[in-house]
Amino acid sequence: MAKRKQKTYEQMDTTELAAATAEYDQPWTGEKLPGKPLTVAQRAQHKRASARAKAGRPKIGGGAQIVPVSIERGLLKQVDAYAQRHHLKRSKMVAEGLRLVLRRRAV
Repeated sequence: MAKRKQKTYEQMDTTELAAATAEYDQPWTGEKLPGKPLTVAQRAQHKRASARAKAGRPKIGGGAQIVPVSIERGLLKQVDAYAQRHHLKRSKMVAEGLRLVLRRRAV
């Protein structure tokens, strides 16, 4: 007798899908668990590393704040073209420009 071809998950209805994937609903324990448990030293190292690691971009200065600014379209096109040629980000160019103005005014 020929073996019946099993349906793909996409072809199954909700009940069939639940029965076919029931084994994945159970927690992994014991022999089925891949790898091996961490040693005390590895667990401590992991804890130290996760305490140090911070998600996201690094904080520069006092951090950043989003400031909506209106810029003439033609000027913005020039800025974007310059930034692309010199591998800069638009926000960095604006920040450098503001610092330049502040330095000139301080003199």
